[in-house]
Amino acid sequence: MDDAVDLACFSYLAGARLLAVDRYPAADTGTEVHSVTHSLAGDGPITAITASKLGLRTALSANHVGADTTGVALLSQLDAAGVHHRLSPRARTTTSELTVVTDLAGTRTWFAHLAQAYIGLADADLTALTRAKLAYIDCYQVLTTGAARAISAAAHAGVPLMLNLGGDPLHPDIQRAASHGHLAVVQTSLPEQQAHLADEVADDLARRVAPDVILVTLGSQGAIAHQPGARHRAPAGKGPIAHTHGAGAAFSAGFAASYLAGHDILTALHHACRTGTAHCAPPGSHPALPGDLLPPSGVSA
Repeated sequence: MDDAVDLACFSYLAGARLLAVDRYPAADTGTEVHSVTHSLAGDGPITAITASKLGLRTALSANHVGADTTGVALLSQLDAAGVHHRLSPRARTTTSELTVVTDLAGTRTWFAHLAQAYIGLADADLTALTRAKLAYIDCYQVLTTGAARAISAAAHAGVPLMLNLGGDPLHPDIQRAASHGHLAVVQTSLPEQQAHLADEVADDLARRVAPDVILVTLGSQGAIAHQPGARHRAPAGKGPIAHTHGAGAAFSAGFAASYLAGHDILTALHHACRTGTAHCAPPGSHPALPGDLLPPSGVSA
């Protein structure tokens, strides 16, 4: 792996299967699945892959996976996207998986088999986080121990932090670890029906951790960005939607690419929203990613 990258991501690595049905069935009944999409479960890997497609040099710090079909496929996706990593398939490890079922009413139900991935983060190689221009770290509550360790490593090296809470409350251990570094971005999410609470959530995070910018994603209602003395709002990108899995991760990648390119926060917010929408579009309905999101050549390609 190169000594330095633009964006280093920390999260768990696991497979995901997205099943689309007309209507979610009642218990002890069934329904026909109309499509199956294979993806990655954690936001960090999706962020790294998407940011790589936007022209950034990216790396992933995560758990090792199994030598099974799913594990080999996950590592192949990272390699194909040019994401640097030090991960390898382990013969005695079973690759964790997430199954997500969505229906036409917007119901999104998931079944997680992720404990092995969470445990594996205890041995994650954090070198990339100490050599990046920006360190993206997933901070879901189930990842608190590993995330706090990753934050401390990046902060000690003087690398700016981008923390993704994923809608979870800010854990005291995450808050404490982040207090020792440059907290550039904190991102979280709210369900669309709670969009009216976005400013309140952002203000609370500003009081507790005071990052340079706070991002709150709101599904089809777009996203907000709060800076000291400034508040911004951007709509979701336009276009057909096949699924919403990974939208927040792609949003993070779009924001990080624009932020590292030196764009202002409102521009970065719009870029992030369009990148999230492009990620969720049916195959072939968009270019690979919005061309105007590519950073200038001064960042890296």
